[in-house]
Amino acid sequence: MALPRPAPTRRVFRPARRVSWGTWIFVIVVLLITIGALGAFLQIVLPQRVAQLALSEAGELALARTGTAAVNTSVSRLWADISAKGAMSLSDAQLAQDLALAKSAETAANDALGHVQLAQSYMAQADGLPFQLHSPAFIAADRPALQHLDNALQASLKLTHAAVLQLTLAQQVTQDALKISTTLDPAVNSHAWADAARAASTLNQDLKPQQVSAGFADALLDPLWATWIDGMVSVVTNAQQYALASAANQTQVAQQAARSLAAARQQVAASFTAAQNGAAAWQAKTIQPQLDTVTRETAAGS
Repeated sequence: MALPRPAPTRRVFRPARRVSWGTWIFVIVVLLITIGALGAFLQIVLPQRVAQLALSEAGELALARTGTAAVNTSVSRLWADISAKGAMSLSDAQLAQDLALAKSAETAANDALGHVQLAQSYMAQADGLPFQLHSPAFIAADRPALQHLDNALQASLKLTHAAVLQLTLAQQVTQDALKISTTLDPAVNSHAWADAARAASTLNQDLKPQQVSAGFADALLDPLWATWIDGMVSVVTNAQQYALASAANQTQVAQQAARSLAAARQQVAASFTAAQNGAAAWQAKTIQPQLDTVTRETAAGS
């Protein structure tokens, strides 16, 4: 049995509702206000903000230039002292003075780098402002200078950090060298074996960490100075063995230790002279290129 077909549905067409004049006027007013606000932003607010950022960036750039120039002078003076004969050759007074200068220069370099980074942040803010057809003019003018200053300060920080490490190590090692000549040697020469063994043990404990520090790459230390420190460790080790064997009446062992001690002393003297004589070559190879970078980049950023 066929199902009856549904009756067709009649569609009722209603005319679109007319928008009142009040609504059109409201829309037009809102549009005009939006356009006016955008125009005010483009003509007044945006230029003012760019000008403020440019002024702030210029102030930080000036401080960065002044700071970098001062750091350049300090770093050049510092390494002129160290490179002459090596940090280990400096007097106690000169070590203290140069270490203070190195720490001061390191702090100044970090401060100047902070000014560089602030200037770069102001540039980034200005470049990121909306509705600009091109980057503000001061960015293209100052960005290369800031990059040069950054390069100079990074090289300066490498040199000042190396100086701090070297001079601190030199203070410790030269004090131990003095203790060898004023404490260990007199005890050995007077056959005060207990005192000699005790002094040698203390010096050995002091010198072992300094052996490790001498190998730090960041210190930019000539390996010849590391050899000298190794020689000092050999001296105190053989002196301790000599003292202990002598105290125990182990004649043959004591004689062998005495010969090893004499050879170690000769090695220390020879390695010290070699390190002093090699200071100029090490400076030209390792330090001077960094100093040249600092000078060149400082000038380019000024």
